[in-house]
Amino acid sequence: MNRFFSILTLTIAIAFNIALIGITPAQAVTFDFGWNGNGGYSAKGSFSYDEKTAPAIFAEDGLGATNVLQSLNISFFDPQNNSIATYNNVLDGISTGQYFKFNFNTATQEIFGFIDLGGGVAGETYLSGTVNNNLSLYQVPQSGSDFVVDSSSDLSTAKTVPEPNSQRAVS
Repeated sequence: MNRFFSILTLTIAIAFNIALIGITPAQAVTFDFGWNGNGGYSAKGSFSYDEKTAPAIFAEDGLGATNVLQSLNISFFDPQNNSIATYNNVLDGISTGQYFKFNFNTATQEIFGFIDLGGGVAGETYLSGTVNNNLSLYQVPQSGSDFVVDSSSDLSTAKTVPEPNSQRAVS
């Protein structure tokens, strides 16, 4: 009887190892993006998603679990290139911004449509508007209406090197 359980355990272990070898891990791809305002302000950011499971076009909106994005961060700079704010809008597939909006076409590798990236409460900064039309950098005051600091429709994206495949063969 012990021999039976030993053979059964060995068979299950071998089958499990064979199954693990056939699993294809997620392959994250990262894109950098940038924005330059007409008044000298700028933004730099990056985002990542699993290129094997992402649809051709995806949109993310609001707080909570994202559909596709694994991460998205953005930093804002004044005309002297001093950092004025940095935000992690998506971290480990969770959006942290109530007003967060992002659209991406994986085929053309372009951010498109209406976006809202950055902060959203008093004292914070955010980039909002329609790509290739009018994007504005806003400051949220302690009281009163948000005001435009700079604007431009210039938004660029660039693909970076995919993250290395972390799976090792099981022997």
